[in-house]
Amino acid sequence: MTSPENTDKRICVGKISSSHGVKGLVKIVPFAEDTNLLSGKLYTGETGDDTLDITLKNSSGKYILAQIDGITSPEQAKLLKCSLYVSRETLPEINNDDEFYIEDIAGLNALNNNNETIGSIIAVQNYGAGNLLEIKPKSGDSYFVPFQSEYVKNIDLDSKTIIIENAQNFIIE
Repeated sequence: MTSPENTDKRICVGKISSSHGVKGLVKIVPFAEDTNLLSGKLYTGETGDDTLDITLKNSSGKYILAQIDGITSPEQAKLLKCSLYVSRETLPEINNDDEFYIEDIAGLNALNNNNETIGSIIAVQNYGAGNLLEIKPKSGDSYFVPFQSEYVKNIDLDSKTIIIENAQNFIIE
């Protein structure tokens, strides 16, 4: 467990959405390609020491069915609607320049095609229709740009920059 003074960054890898069946199983919506990250002890918050011990069972559509240690009834399982987190340190290292963790995008400087700063990436959001980059310009309200190759031209984690094409088309005035 992480002590309160440890400032490890935690990454949300899934969410318990509902109970399943009569044995106390739960449905988990995975947020990671590697669903094995959802097995074992996972944190139930970005901070704190609360964990759940999870055993994955099988896939069921967009969900993964899982058993939670100590949960044996549907009534108990219904009370477990929470996000699931792992320490950033536990994620595998990426050795490919074309791959990255979405969490690593937040904080990058957003540049236009002329390498002029247009703002910074606050977060990557997903409201159901795909990933969106939330950009905070030098002044004014933040706005969203679809996280698609049509608009996102280059991500350079070393220089902490991301090239966005036609971002001005998404500014609402």
